[in-house]
Amino acid sequence: MEKGKEKCEILKTIRAYVAEKYGLAYAATECNHQGDCPGTCPKCDAELADLQRQLVEHGITEITQDKTLSDMVENYINTLRQDKNEQQPLGGIPEPLDKILEGMPAPTVPMEGDISLPPIPPEPEYERKVILECPVAGIGFHDIEEIWDELYVGAKLALVREPKNKYDKNAVAVALVADYDEDFQDFDFILGYIPRKNNAIIAAMLDMGWQEMLEAEITELKDHAPYSDKMHIAVYVRSKEPIRPKDDRLHIFDFDDQDWEAFTEELWQKGYTYRRWGQCLPDVTDLPKEGDMVVFIYPEDDQSVLYLMKVVAEGEEQVRPILTHGEDLNELVDDCCPYVLTALKGPMTLTSDELSFLGTPWKGHCRPDFKMEKEVSDKWLTLFQGK
Repeated sequence: MEKGKEKCEILKTIRAYVAEKYGLAYAATECNHQGDCPGTCPKCDAELADLQRQLVEHGITEITQDKTLSDMVENYINTLRQDKNEQQPLGGIPEPLDKILEGMPAPTVPMEGDISLPPIPPEPEYERKVILECPVAGIGFHDIEEIWDELYVGAKLALVREPKNKYDKNAVAVALVADYDEDFQDFDFILGYIPRKNNAIIAAMLDMGWQEMLEAEITELKDHAPYSDKMHIAVYVRSKEPIRPKDDRLHIFDFDDQDWEAFTEELWQKGYTYRRWGQCLPDVTDLPKEGDMVVFIYPEDDQSVLYLMKVVAEGEEQVRPILTHGEDLNELVDDCCPYVLTALKGPMTLTSDELSFLGTPWKGHCRPDFKMEKEVSDKWLTLFQGK
């Protein structure tokens, strides 16, 4: 078997094994590549990116390397070693091996040759806005048919400014990201161009040095369409700062006897509870936000009564329209933030043994800005869902 094809098949086997082991959806696409194969291609990259996305969605932060996976990786390393044109240093991480697990958590045990892979954090996500959707012009002049089977919807593209183009002073070429680098000069090695009628603003942004803020990808491929309509792309402006992942840990808040009686009466009469949190708490940094969930807990003897509450309104503008039972925001002048919470689950009674997973850190700290650890929060949600 030709070396590139052999490496490609091994990589597919590894991806299929990881998918089966962790319950991920995976279907290897048939390779129609003609000529020399480098062992990976945009389709392979797309399969890997989809596995990475699923791992993140499943909350999998470690891939445990068992004997089967170790044998597969060793087979891949041996294949590389047999390829004289692809010698890899043993002292670091071989780049092709890095490509296998790029974006995935690394194995937890060292491999042959004392090669260990540190966990690779997931790529940051950015907000982005579509500023242009258009076909790619001129693809008939760039041998598009030779690589057509390697293209796919979602493939990442590079936008390359060509200021010396004698036909269009605003020329912006479109290339696959894998074919582009900062010294890109060969404009025969592109897919095509942004149409002349659409390229002025893209050219201006590139001339201002905004390359890092622009992203492009293929949105539509039409096998039998004329060249002018065969490939469509979208161009996005990306935010400067990455999106911060939402902290979905649960807050926990406890009561004494008098407060618990008032709370349950309020919930029974109104269907919600009205709270003011903030000023009276020292060093408050993590109060709930709208949509956050809070466990209300009332310990009594060897059991506890619980409600899972959700913040449905935060701040005076959102809270005021909800208060229909005599609460007066104007009577209270302080720096506290008003909240309205409603019950999602409860009342639920659990014994001390059933709550042993909580440990003791929460006791005496159950003020509104106290958040439980992620693992504990997940166990809480599992408990509530099972009731």
